[in-house]
Amino acid sequence: MIKLQKILSTICLCCTLCPIPSLAEEVSVDQRFFYIGAEGGIVDPVVKKFRHPNSGSSLTLKKSAMYGAKIGYSFYPQMAIELSLSHQPKYRLNYVLPQQNIAPNFVIPQTLGSTKIVSNVYMVNLIYDLAQVKGIVPFVLLGAGMAQVKVMSTSSKIDSINAEYFKIRTTRSNCFSWQIGLGVSKDLFPDFSVDLVAKLQVINGVKIKYDTLNMTTQQFTAAPTIKKTIGVGEFGIGFTYRLPI
Repeated sequence: MIKLQKILSTICLCCTLCPIPSLAEEVSVDQRFFYIGAEGGIVDPVVKKFRHPNSGSSLTLKKSAMYGAKIGYSFYPQMAIELSLSHQPKYRLNYVLPQQNIAPNFVIPQTLGSTKIVSNVYMVNLIYDLAQVKGIVPFVLLGAGMAQVKVMSTSSKIDSINAEYFKIRTTRSNCFSWQIGLGVSKDLFPDFSVDLVAKLQVINGVKIKYDTLNMTTQQFTAAPTIKKTIGVGEFGIGFTYRLPI
């Protein structure tokens, strides 16, 4: 939360120092343009470890690669609106199941396991360019949209009897998501620039559904769903190609 407050304070200060041009200014045709772009990088969870209170299980979320694309329109000097897609295919979710005393002479030891999470994040972003400094244009970004998150299925076994007793089901969630970011852009050629950007991205209500084995009935039963809001830092490098109107 402290990190988020610092980021918001920095963005507000930048916007104050570099005010939006007056609406009375004429917007010429050459100041309006469409653009397309792509980027790649990594996403790293802000909070990597958390515990599920109902089961006592510990979960660890690892970083992932990221590939993205965008299309936008600069509708006013220093301001643009864009649609973006970020594909995050390789989150690794590791879990540790606590030791369980099933019967006086039967103990399931602490068990380690892992699965994979795939995420596609669709955003509508508002971009504001700050004053150019030595050919480099800083910018701020604010966006909101939806994340499609898929948790892959996996299971854990009791080694002594070679039987499954824990299963994570394949789960798909459509979650509200938002992001803020800071970046810099530099023209390499006319209408072609390279971009560096860092974002804080928050995905609300990611669901993980799992089943546990009832030792009495020998049947799997659904356990309380794990529901978690995940914040990640997204760091990317990409390019933008401007298409003048």
